[in-house]
Amino acid sequence: MRNALASWKSPQHRDGLALVLSSALSSAVGLLYWVAAARLFAPDTVGVNSTMVSTLTLLGSAAQLNLGNAMLRFVPVAGRTARSLVLSCYAVGVGAALVTGGVFALGAGWWAPDLLEAVGSGPLLAFFLLATPVWSVFVMQDYVLTAIKRATLVPLENLVFAVLKIALLAVGAVLAMFTAIAVSWAVATAVLVLAVTVWLLRALPAHGIATAANAVPIRARTVVGFVSADWAGTLFSLSVNFGLPLLVLARLDADAAATFGVAWQIAFALYLVANGMGQSLVAHVSADPQGLDEAYRGMVRKALTLLVPAVIVIVPGAGLILSIFGEHYAATGTALLALSALSAVPNVVSIATVNAARVRQRRIVQFGVPAMIAVIVIPLAWILMPRLGLTGVGIALLAGQSTVAAVILVVRRLRPQRPPRSASGAPPAPVLPDLDLINAETLPIPIATRGLHVNGSSATPARSPLYDPPTAPVPPTPGPTPGPRHPRAPHE
Repeated sequence: MRNALASWKSPQHRDGLALVLSSALSSAVGLLYWVAAARLFAPDTVGVNSTMVSTLTLLGSAAQLNLGNAMLRFVPVAGRTARSLVLSCYAVGVGAALVTGGVFALGAGWWAPDLLEAVGSGPLLAFFLLATPVWSVFVMQDYVLTAIKRATLVPLENLVFAVLKIALLAVGAVLAMFTAIAVSWAVATAVLVLAVTVWLLRALPAHGIATAANAVPIRARTVVGFVSADWAGTLFSLSVNFGLPLLVLARLDADAAATFGVAWQIAFALYLVANGMGQSLVAHVSADPQGLDEAYRGMVRKALTLLVPAVIVIVPGAGLILSIFGEHYAATGTALLALSALSAVPNVVSIATVNAARVRQRRIVQFGVPAMIAVIVIPLAWILMPRLGLTGVGIALLAGQSTVAAVILVVRRLRPQRPPRSASGAPPAPVLPDLDLINAETLPIPIATRGLHVNGSSATPARSPLYDPPTAPVPPTPGPTPGPRHPRAPHE
C-alpha cells in the first residue's frame, strides 16, 4: 500500500491526478445543472436545448483551431509580447468561430432541420453568431491561465461558471423560456469570459516583464506548425464527443436526445480521466523523450487505476443513477450509460497513444487514431439507432473504442517501438514551410501544461531539435570570439 501511494508522488502522476480531480469537480457540479434542467423542463425541451449546447461546444472548440494548446506552449516564453500573442490568437479564434457559427445556423435547414423547426431561423442564427465566439474564447482562456502559472484559478472559474448557469436556469424556468437552458449556458459563458479577459489584460504585462529575460521572439511558422499536427485529429474527436447528440436528434427524436445528453455527461466524465493523465504525460516527457515508453505504461496503469473502480460502480448502477433525473431517463438510457462507461476503458489506450505521438511528432498517429474511432462510431451509431435506439449508440461507442485499442495493442506488440528523438538526434520532419513569425534559434521552448513548466535550466541552453538541424562542429579560428547572438527586441 505504501509503495502504491508513493508512486503517485511522481510529478507526472501527481499532476495528472490534479487535472483529473479538477475535471471531476467540474463534472460533478455540472451534473447538478442537468439534474435541475431535467426537473424543470420537459424531456423534449431538454433534448433540443442539450443539442444546441453540444453543437455550440463542438463548433466553438473546433473554431479555436487548437490555438489554446499553442498559447499553452508559447506564452511562457513570449516575454513582453505575451499579451499581443494572446490577443492575436483570440482574434483568429473569434473570427473562425463567427464564420463557423454563422455557416451552421444558415445551413441548419440541411443538417439540423429538427433543430431549426424547434427554435426558429432568427433565434438560431442569433444564438450561434453570439455564443460560438464567446465559447471559443472560453476554451482558450483556460490554457492562458495555465500558461502564466495561474492554473489554480481554472477550477474556481469552472465552479463559478456552473453555479451561475444554475442560477440563470432558474430564472429562465420562471420566465418559461423554451431556450432557457441554452441561453443560461451562453450568458454564463459570456460573464466568465468578460471577467477573466479583464483580469488577463492586467496580468499578462506583469507576466511578460517577469519572463522577459528568458523570452524568445515568436514566428508564425512555429505556431502554425504546432497547431497543424493536432487540429485535424481533434476535429474527429469533437465529432464523437460533441456531435453525437445532434446525430441522435436527427435519427431519433428530442426525447432520445435528452436521455443521451444526460447519460453522455456522466460517461464523458470518465473520458476526462485519460485526458488529464495524457496532458501530464506530454508536459513531463517532452523535455526528455527518452523516458516516453516508461511514461506511457505508467500513464495507462494510473488512468486504469482511477477509472476501473468508477466503471465497476456505474455499469451495474446505471439505472439507479439515471433515476435521479427521472423515470424517463432510467427507462430509456440504462444500457446506453453502461456501454458508454465501459467504452472509457479502451479509450485510455487511444488517448495514451495520441499523447505519445505528440511527443514523438508522429502526425499520422495524431490524426489516424481519432479518425479511426470516428469512422467506426458515427456510421455504426447511425445504422443501429433505428433498430436498437440509444442502446445502438452505446454499442457503437464500445465497438469503436475497443477496435482501435485492440489495433494499437497488436501493433505495439508486433512492431518494436522506434527510439524517440533526443536533443542530439535527427530533427523531426519539417512542419509547414515559411510563414515565419518567431525565431526560436537560440533557446529551447519550455512546455507548460496545466501549470507545469518543463525546461532545462542550464546556464547555456542546448539547441532544440524542433528548430535546429544538427550541424558539424566548426574548428576554432583565431581572433576574438563574437558575443552571443541576442534575439530581436520584442515589440507589442
